[in-house]
Amino acid sequence: MKPVAKGLLRILGSLFLLLLVVLAVAGIVQSSRSGEQTETVTPFSFDPYGENRFTPVGRGMLVTSDAGLTLFDETGKTLLTRTSAYTEPLTASCGGTAAVWSQDSSQALLITDKGETLEVTLSGNGIGGKVNEAGWTVFLARESGSKGVATVLKPDGQAVYRVRLGSSYPVDADLSPDSGTLALLTLQGAGSHVGLYSLNQEEELYGWTGEEAVFFELEYLGSNALLLLSTDRAVFLNGAAGPVSEFDFSGEYLKDYALTGEGFAVLALGRNRNGSAARLVTLDREGRLLASLEVPGEVESLSAAGRWISVLYPDKVTLYDSELREKGSLENASGVQTALVREDGSAIIVAGGGATIYEP
Repeated sequence: MKPVAKGLLRILGSLFLLLLVVLAVAGIVQSSRSGEQTETVTPFSFDPYGENRFTPVGRGMLVTSDAGLTLFDETGKTLLTRTSAYTEPLTASCGGTAAVWSQDSSQALLITDKGETLEVTLSGNGIGGKVNEAGWTVFLARESGSKGVATVLKPDGQAVYRVRLGSSYPVDADLSPDSGTLALLTLQGAGSHVGLYSLNQEEELYGWTGEEAVFFELEYLGSNALLLLSTDRAVFLNGAAGPVSEFDFSGEYLKDYALTGEGFAVLALGRNRNGSAARLVTLDREGRLLASLEVPGEVESLSAAGRWISVLYPDKVTLYDSELREKGSLENASGVQTALVREDGSAIIVAGGGATIYEP
């Protein structure tokens, strides 16, 4: 949320949340899907006055801020609360595991959707991290004597693989779904390089270089499918780092994106640098266009899980499938901060100091 609007949105968010709770007691919330009536559940509750970050963990949600963190299960029950040792905490999650770290600390925290925690020590201050479905984690860190280091951890926190970089800077990393390969994106000269490393050997196994192309995000969309994202294109690689396809959107501007759907990516693209998004685009794991949809207003947040996508517009939350067919819409959603879609197509709607579950 923009800082200048924060106070007003807190008030609106609280009013909206109160309305949802009242409607939950009555057992009705209006849905745009065939005029059906749907139910919500007891709202989550957390401190609304921090710079909160909301991360899905399993079917629940992790709320982090400078003040601390709170983990909720799928029903909104609090599983874990602790005072944070992290300044401006960063998070990553996949499946039932989340990672929390800070750029000014070498400490990190692994959290499961059952409320279990494990503290780990990195080889330097953390600058990035990813978690795969199996609960394996890769952290990127600054380290004295190198440009950076990528460390792979098993779910029990044991470090099993490490790559130190001497001539290029780490940008992003991800682990294959089978936890056997580390994909590492680095800045190399005026371009980017992707190196694939088998966790059974030290040297880079496969590599791909994009000359004079700077990518900032790397994600496995499947066992042998990698996506690289820049401000003007998405490049798709196979399991041997070979190029498969490219989706060029250089005539548009990337406003938002979500890469956590099941085998697809969704991009929000705009016609003007300072304007709002004009359309949503979904791409499959090989870069084929699944769907394109003109949007009714500014995209304020975007999330994806399973086959589903949630989009927060200024006045409503709309759920789509991966081909951008509308599943349901929650109207009068002014004051909502974000909407986190879950694998079953329901969504956690966050407003003010609480949240409810919307099931279209």
